[in-house]
Amino acid sequence: MNIEDVVVSFGGITDLSRLRASGFSGKQTERAIKAGRLARIRRGWVAAANAPPSAVEAVRVGGSLTCVSALRELGVWCLTDDLLHVRVHRHANHLASPDDRSVALTDAGAQGVKLHGTHSAHHPPRHWHTDPVDVALMHAISCPPRDYAVALCDSAMNLALTSKPNLERLAGFIDKRHFAIIRLTDASAQSGLETMARLRLRALRIPYHPQAEIAGVGHVDLLVGERLVVELDGKEWHSSPEAFAEDRRRDLILHERGYFVIRLTYAQAMFGWSRVEALVLDLVAHGKHNWPRSRVGAARRAAEAPTAAATEAACEAVAEGAGSARGCVGRSRQS
Repeated sequence: MNIEDVVVSFGGITDLSRLRASGFSGKQTERAIKAGRLARIRRGWVAAANAPPSAVEAVRVGGSLTCVSALRELGVWCLTDDLLHVRVHRHANHLASPDDRSVALTDAGAQGVKLHGTHSAHHPPRHWHTDPVDVALMHAISCPPRDYAVALCDSAMNLALTSKPNLERLAGFIDKRHFAIIRLTDASAQSGLETMARLRLRALRIPYHPQAEIAGVGHVDLLVGERLVVELDGKEWHSSPEAFAEDRRRDLILHERGYFVIRLTYAQAMFGWSRVEALVLDLVAHGKHNWPRSRVGAARRAAEAPTAAATEAACEAVAEGAGSARGCVGRSRQS
């Protein structure tokens, strides 16, 4: 195996000590750099031509890629903040610009960098260029606002990158106050948008059931009460013509069966929630989220009994989590 292949096996970036341990001398490394087969990105560090750009920039700064910058590379839903999140040792010095090692990092934020100090409970090896999932999550739990932290934890669990017990263990390393974030997580969430909507409904103490299954339709993102469906259309999964057609097929079936459907775009869910909240509150206030108290309504309730039972359980969970029976707004008047 040649020196480039060894560097690639280390993720495209490595420090010279690992190359020496792999049997390559300093002269061999220098020859590979002069020949353009490797690039020096920082004193004692080299990268292959296909190395991950974000990790290269993190090493150039003087640390390793972490938090949302590392998790995003794994497909975890993260809020875009346009910053390079870099973990550095607490006593690190000679930090540099992510673009040019000869330029000092004098104003991290202005230079597009968010610095994270290594947690005292964790002592990672110095040859890391990208933090593994657990370490990246340890920083991500305490970095963004609460709801965004819950969303990325949901996403990481849904991708089977971690579990709730593991997240609780990580929260214990940081600060026990972060257990509140972990208690709000739900591995069934299919997108960060769904998590954000779920948490906002919970704050309003409105009953909901995430990923409710409706016969003939499949799973819907959120079912409020018994028949108000909220669907979140993220950019990734709902932009193709086939996805558009499938969404409308499902909507038509739901409308035919008497459900109310609110389908939201990414922008509406993230930046126009106040309008959505007003609409949901109005529908709930008028009992539109439950089947009517009539013979027809009773028939629909009986037909949707499995979903209704699941919604009842979810409603009770919302009430328990919010510390109030008011989590079941509007339920009693319709049941």
